[in-house]
Amino acid sequence: MSNDEGFEHLKTLFHDDMAEKIKALQSAVVDSNWDAVGRLSHQIGGTAKSFGYPEISTMAHELERSVRKISLGEVADLVKKISDALVL
Repeated sequence: MSNDEGFEHLKTLFHDDMAEKIKALQSAVVDSNWDAVGRLSHQIGGTAKSFGYPEISTMAHELERSVRKISLGEVADLVKKISDALVL
């Protein structure tokens, strides 16, 4: 496997993992499970930054901060933005 193929494989794994995390994040918001929202947003932020998506990382970290403040309108807006941004 060449480096390009290896990186493309990693990107596929990243997108699959993010799709699962977004679904879990959306469910956590619906269930008002703020601990899970905070944990998932932290994971999304770190992973997105590692894969070269700084804007998604920034939004995820904003979401993590919003959860700590329990700014529910902002939480729903940021979850939607992150989900929309990951549809590449």
